[in-house]
Amino acid sequence: MIIEYEGERYEFEFDDITVKQAIKIEKHTGVKLTDWGEQLAAGNDWLALQALGWLVLFAGKGAVDDADFKVGPLASAFATAINDQAEKAAAADAPVPTAAVPASNGQSPAAEEPGLSLASSAPALP
Repeated sequence: MIIEYEGERYEFEFDDITVKQAIKIEKHTGVKLTDWGEQLAAGNDWLALQALGWLVLFAGKGAVDDADFKVGPLASAFATAINDQAEKAAAADAPVPTAAVPASNGQSPAAEEPGLSLASSAPALP
């Protein structure tokens, strides 16, 4: 997903979190990584948001508790990115439209002309 924060674009994927980063997030937030994701989705958990800011804005470098940024803009940017990702996933799961059958112009197809049958066109054997 792309998180746009203060005019910059940051790429973030939960699957790209390394084991060291996961351990730091769990120590910082006091919850398992899966619960951290749920806290982020629920919003207004400042430790969870600080860990996200540390990953996104500071590339997971340094101490998590030293990550400082504007709370409102990052929370809003994260919510927008989550919504965009959900919309893309829904669009990818949507049924693919099929081609429409051409409308009839009121004409009937031409009658087939009788052709020769193989049995009647074969020469008779002596």
